[in-house]
Amino acid sequence: MKRILMSAACAASLMGGVALAEDESPWSVSGTVGVTSNYMFRGISQSDGEPALQAGVTVAHESGFYAGFWGSNIDFNDGFFSGKEAAELELDLFVGYGFELDENTKLDLNFTYYAYPGSYDAYDYDFWEIIVGLSHDFGVASVGIKGAYTPDTFGADEEAFWLGGNLTVPVTDWLSISGNVGEQWLEFGDDYTHYDIGLTATYEGVTFDARYVATDLDYIDEEFVFSVGFGF
Repeated sequence: MKRILMSAACAASLMGGVALAEDESPWSVSGTVGVTSNYMFRGISQSDGEPALQAGVTVAHESGFYAGFWGSNIDFNDGFFSGKEAAELELDLFVGYGFELDENTKLDLNFTYYAYPGSYDAYDYDFWEIIVGLSHDFGVASVGIKGAYTPDTFGADEEAFWLGGNLTVPVTDWLSISGNVGEQWLEFGDDYTHYDIGLTATYEGVTFDARYVATDLDYIDEEFVFSVGFGF
């Protein structure tokens, strides 16, 4: 499932563009490559507490349309318990449209398909979400809210809904502090709250992030996660 720090919906806005042709091309291509000490998605590890290598590419049009993919190695320990094929890769395919409501307010509509190639079919891991995000930059801080819905969630033919908010406060030109909080509602399991807070520093196109991540689930441990990423 998707990571907190680099969701498919926010990847298009985080990645710097590289023109496909000369300066007048309406299209751009951007990407990221990074590593994290623990791939977290909505407060829960997707890599069994181990490091993950992650990369993605987005193609965007000046109108606001974008599409792309993002991938990460994962480890659910599913092969150990079942003896079946284990999931080792998450591949997210996404398409969306982002536009400005005014100078500082943006709305983003996104469809993301989460695929786990090579996993045992009966696990029913693959699923999709419709994601809507709204953000506003106040200058001294930016805030955002995002909601996601799926009728066929990860591992079960059941509905799920997620709602999250974030706050980012710039400290200097290269350093910011940010926090996220979200609520996951699951038709088939325990609803839960997740949250994180951390520092993000950028130097020469390289982003460093250190973050505390936790949930209100008794059986999920809190984590300190460190990530390094490069945008192109």
